[in-house]
Amino acid sequence: MSPTESSTRRLERLLFCGTLVLYVVVTFLAHRPDLIWDEGRYLWFAENLTQGFYVPPDQPDLLNGPGYPLVLAPLVAMKVPLLGMRLLNALFMALAAWFSFRAVLPYAGRRWALGVALVTALHPNLVRTAPYLMTEALAVCCVAGFAWAFTAALRAEKWRWGPVLGAALAFGWLILARVFFGNVLMAATAFLLVGVALWKSLRGKLLRALGVMALTFVVCIPWLAYTKSKTGDTLCWSTNGGELLYWATSTREGENGHWFSEEDVEVMPQLIASGHRDFYRANFHLPVKEREAALKKKAMENLRANPKGVVKNWISNWCRLLFGFPRSYLPEELVTIVLVLVNGPILLLVLAAIALSVKYWRVIPLEIGLLAGLTFIYLGGTSLLPGLPRYTVVVWPWIGLGLAAVIPRHLRLRVE
Repeated sequence: MSPTESSTRRLERLLFCGTLVLYVVVTFLAHRPDLIWDEGRYLWFAENLTQGFYVPPDQPDLLNGPGYPLVLAPLVAMKVPLLGMRLLNALFMALAAWFSFRAVLPYAGRRWALGVALVTALHPNLVRTAPYLMTEALAVCCVAGFAWAFTAALRAEKWRWGPVLGAALAFGWLILARVFFGNVLMAATAFLLVGVALWKSLRGKLLRALGVMALTFVVCIPWLAYTKSKTGDTLCWSTNGGELLYWATSTREGENGHWFSEEDVEVMPQLIASGHRDFYRANFHLPVKEREAALKKKAMENLRANPKGVVKNWISNWCRLLFGFPRSYLPEELVTIVLVLVNGPILLLVLAAIALSVKYWRVIPLEIGLLAGLTFIYLGGTSLLPGLPRYTVVVWPWIGLGLAAVIPRHLRLRVE
C-alpha cells in the first residue's frame, strides 16, 4: 500500500469514528424520555412486527414502509431502552459519511471527498433529526451507499456483481424506509428503457443501470405484495398520498401548501375556521381506501377551483424544501437562518454545476448524469407535495457527488 493510500485509509477511519462519536454525544445530550415527531409511529410499527403483523387487519393504514421498523423490531424484541434505539442512528450517520467519502474519492480526490462527507455528517437537518427515531439517518446512509456502489458498478469495464447487488440493496432499503423513492424507481426504470433503445453506444452501461433497478424492484416485491393484499391496488407504495395532496392544493386565505396533522386540525383556530376540521371529521376516519378517494377528490376540486393558488403553493414548497419556510399560520423558526446560510451556497453551487454540465455534457460521466436524473426526479416529485428541508437533505450525497464530479474539473477560480 502506497503512503497516499495509507493516509487515505487513516482519514476514512478518522471520519467514521469521529462521526460516530459526534452522534453518540449529540444523542446523549438531546435525549428525552418522551417520543417526539414521528417516533411513536415508527415504534408502533416495530412493536407490531414483533407480534407478527405490520398493520391491524381492520385498519390497513400503510403510512410508511417497513424499512426503519424492521431495523427497530429486534431492539424492541430485546427490550432495548429508548436511548439505545436512538443511538443506532449514530452508526447510520457514520456509515453515511464514510460512504459519501468513498463515492466522491475517484472523481475529485480527498479534499472534495472529505468536504462532501463533512456536509453529510454535519448538516443541521441531520444533526437535528438523527438523535431521534426518525428515518433521515437510515435514508442518507442508503443514499450514500447507493451512490458509492452504483458509480462503482458503472465505472467498471464489465459487470461486477458485488457493486450491482450492493446498489440494489441500498436503493431497495431506501425505498422501504422512504416509500416515495418507489416512484423514483419506476420513473428511472422507464427512462432507462428508452435510453437502452435509443443510445447504442451507451447500451452496455445503461443495461447495467437497468439491472440495478430491476434487482431493486425485486427487493421491494414483498412490500408491494403486502400492500396489494391489504388494499387491492397494484404498485401501492403507501396510503397517505391523498392527505399530502389535500394540503398541497389547499389555497384558503393564509395557506400556502404547508402540511398539518390531524391533531393540528382539531385545535388550531385558523384551520377550524377554514373548514378543515369539519372535512376531516367527515372523511378522515373512513376506511382507508374511502378516505384516500375523498382526500384526492377534494384535492382535484381545489386544483380546478384555484390553479394559480396551487402553483403558488408549489413555489412555496420549493422554498420549504430548501429553507423551511413559509409555513401557514405559524411563525418561522430560527433554524431557517441556519438553513439559508448552509443551503444557500449549496444551491449556488448546484446552479453553477448545472450550467457547466450543459456546456460540457459530452464529458460528464454517465453514472453522474444518471444520479443527477434520480435527484431531479425525486426533488421534482417531492415538490408537488408538502415538503420539509429534511426531505431534501437525504439526497445530499447524490448532490455532493455531482458537484464534486463537475465543478473542480470545469471551474477554476482566480484570485488576483
